[in-house]
Amino acid sequence: MGTLGLDMERGLFLGIDFGTTNSVVSLFNFAEGEAVTIPVDGGNIFPTAIQFETDPDDDTKLSRVFGVQAKEAAVIYPLSTVLSIKRRLGMEENITVTVDDKEYSFKPEEVAGEIIGYLKSKADEYVQEELNIAGEFSGCVITVPANSTDKQKKMTKLAAMKAGFDENNVFLRLEPAAAAISYAVNETTDKKVLVYDFGGGTFDACILELKIGEVGEPTISILSTYGDNQLGGNDIDKIIMDMIYEEFKKLTNGEIDLFDEHADDGVSKRQKKVAIVRLMQAANQAKERLSQAKSTKVVLAPFIQEPKIININMEITREDFAAHQRVNPLGDTQEYYEKFREKNLEDLLQVTIECVNRCMESAGLTESDIDEVFLVGGSSSLIQVGEKIGEKFGKEPFRSRISPALSISQGAAHYCNMIMMPTVKGPVVQEKTIHPLGLEIAGRRFMEIVGGGLDIPSEGLVVEAAELLTTNFDNVSSMAIVVYENTLPKKSETAPLVHMEGMKRLAGTSLRGIPQRSRGEEKVKVIFSVGQDNMLRVTAKSTSESGAVTELAVDELYG
Repeated sequence: MGTLGLDMERGLFLGIDFGTTNSVVSLFNFAEGEAVTIPVDGGNIFPTAIQFETDPDDDTKLSRVFGVQAKEAAVIYPLSTVLSIKRRLGMEENITVTVDDKEYSFKPEEVAGEIIGYLKSKADEYVQEELNIAGEFSGCVITVPANSTDKQKKMTKLAAMKAGFDENNVFLRLEPAAAAISYAVNETTDKKVLVYDFGGGTFDACILELKIGEVGEPTISILSTYGDNQLGGNDIDKIIMDMIYEEFKKLTNGEIDLFDEHADDGVSKRQKKVAIVRLMQAANQAKERLSQAKSTKVVLAPFIQEPKIININMEITREDFAAHQRVNPLGDTQEYYEKFREKNLEDLLQVTIECVNRCMESAGLTESDIDEVFLVGGSSSLIQVGEKIGEKFGKEPFRSRISPALSISQGAAHYCNMIMMPTVKGPVVQEKTIHPLGLEIAGRRFMEIVGGGLDIPSEGLVVEAAELLTTNFDNVSSMAIVVYENTLPKKSETAPLVHMEGMKRLAGTSLRGIPQRSRGEEKVKVIFSVGQDNMLRVTAKSTSESGAVTELAVDELYG
């Protein structure tokens, strides 16, 4: 792998797909002119897991175990193992682990940073030992779901910085766009492509337009995106968990509640934790086997050993899996459980199709306009997903030579290529605004400020509202600044109302300290700034010499 022509002052860049269940890292091989996945601990797919234990050389410190070993350790040490940390990013609640009866607390981004740091160290070893390149990765392109909140994006970037990447060299890019690059590298014709991204913790539908230039290089534009950040492969796993748990309830006459640590049912807290982790892992493995086989065995012997030994030995067919309706909370909050209560696999897949429908409606397209459907994410491998897509679009999904689980990371590596060697040709994603953005004004009307489909330059897009806001009453000293996104824009001569279908409230704040004057005399200028990472900043400023200024970061964009 040669380094001639590299922007070595910026260092090496790593493409990271940091997933809820699994993570993948890739780099761009300049000698071969393609993205390649870096094996970590012997495999391309790395479980996003960390286990804490007492340092054998210093019992006042903790050591860490990562990946496959941590995932396996969760069965024995559930209280000191953290899984699915990505779903906790952006939350205020700390992560608590118990090691040798001592409790330790970490912020979610600290735990995520430890895992990303381990991936970085293994990637550093790979390029040094296998590719004979001196130095280490100083930058990365790390992907985020299309419907991530601003806070989740911030915490993801902070985690990457804690992992050892330079602040100015951490780039966030949308997962569907990265996946599209993996698809586009071998394309030779203009196409509209639906990226169906079903990961462990989120689902995203994204429509992209590929245009092949005169020199054969594709340009990718995002036309629309729509998703659900509370639906992922983990929720499909819970259908199988529910099936196994129902068998367990039959064997115990419903006398043991594994998810109630305080129940007086003869099972210790630790035994329950171990049983739940084994239940999760058995369900995930069964789901993966049912992607290939028509039936699978689930054997957990023994499953629990107190107050008596309970063995589980059951057969699950693909038909049983598809038909089963979830009936147990399985540790979910009541609000979250209600979303999935009495839902089966068909119901969950239908939610993804509804997201696809919203995505197409937003782009003004129908099924016949979609030339290809590209499946991304581990859960997209389910037989039922392919059947659902075939039923809706009248064609089979695109069969890539790249595994759906690797495509996002390899697409991120192509982004790295653009950063490290900006003069080298390759697929280019033209970052655009997706949906119109604006403010709520008098009469609960929507005033559009940023239109959909506008190019976002590398330095970001800055748009000043064409009209100044004015005060609606005499002697007011504050003004509400409420930001909306029009996810389903329709052609109309009148401004839509903010309570109409498709209008999504993103954030709100108050501009305080406005000079008190008569109604309409005080005016406020509003500026929207959208970065290439699709993070939005809104600035509102009173035009008076003594006027006030407020700025807010929008917490959710393009969901």
